Amino acid sequence: MKRPALLWLCLLATLSLLAGCIGGPDLKGQPFFTPPAESSPDHATVYFYRTAASIGDGVAPTIQIDGRVISSLPSGGYFKSIIAAGKHTVDSTSPPFISGKVNKRFDINVENGKVYFIADQIGTSAYNDGQTLGEPDDASFGGTRFYSRYALVPTEEALRAIKWCQVVPAAAR
Repeated sequence: MKRPALLWLCLLATLSLLAGCIGGPDLKGQPFFTPPAESSPDHATVYFYRTAASIGDGVAPTIQIDGRVISSLPSGGYFKSIIAAGKHTVDSTSPPFISGKVNKRFDINVENGKVYFIADQIGTSAYNDGQTLGEPDDASFGGTRFYSRYALVPTEEALRAIKWCQVVPAAAR
């Protein structure tokens, strides 16, 4: 085999392996969301979710709360975090194969006994609904402008969207 062909074959094999790593945990066979039970009066319950996306679906950011890794968030997935009342800093970090850096950071204030829904969202128009946490991002892909953000979504709206998400396996957290 000629040297350039061998290099291309090695590059293709490496990229194939990396694609599996950055896509996040496999959600196949995982249960879909069911409405939450009431939150305990001793803590807040925060659901992070990400509906299935056509852009960036192969990238699963890692979510940290107050510097502690909670879980990755693949496209079409959700997870629940139990936290104490008060102000918390949330970081969304891209997989290390892409950059390994914090892409988004925001603070959230939570109260004991309440349930919160935070969505990782992407759309083709700027968000003007007051739900954005931190700063939204915008970029162009294939000639189309996309806007991404984390949003604190009202319960009724969140329950319509999250019902199509599957739980991120505990082993991935």
